[in-house]
Amino acid sequence: MPRQERAERSRASILDAAADEFDQHGYAGARLERIVERTGLTKGAVYFHFRSKLDLAKALVAEKYGNWPAIVSDIDASGLRGVAAAAELTRRVGAVFASDVRVRAAMALSQTVLPPGPDADPYDNWVGVVAGYLAQEEGALPQGLEPRALAVVAVQGFFGAYMIAAERGRLDGLPADIDRLWSALGAAFAAAA
Repeated sequence: MPRQERAERSRASILDAAADEFDQHGYAGARLERIVERTGLTKGAVYFHFRSKLDLAKALVAEKYGNWPAIVSDIDASGLRGVAAAAELTRRVGAVFASDVRVRAAMALSQTVLPPGPDADPYDNWVGVVAGYLAQEEGALPQGLEPRALAVVAVQGFFGAYMIAAERGRLDGLPADIDRLWSALGAAFAAAA
């Protein structure tokens, strides 16, 4: 195996082990010794890629933010519009949260150890994307309801559902929670129309 490919596999193995460790024990409870043990690599190999637990956390958080543009791009290319696009966005993001330990660990790290700066509010970014989809429903939204206000409710509902499911250890129920959220919002749209 070429040296570059071996290094990439080692790095991926380390990030997987670190994500699992952070997901199970949080940042404070995570131990580098267990991360090294999980990889099957030597301590020197792990330290070659990442000098500290904080470096591992930073790499996971940076990777998390890189996942979302592809999902938004796929939805944009799918032809979905309006509420259907916003709902599909939350379903796909929810599926990633439920299935990808790196993203779950990064989510927890970005809420505790590595919160975004005041100019990089990820929730506001999500509100902007969802509001853009909801704005495509021009004329179909109930009078007086602005796309941005509805997007705030949808984003808060989605992330609240995720955090509750994660805290209770039932991420397998997140898709149904997301569907209930959009059913409730749809009923509210219909009632207010």
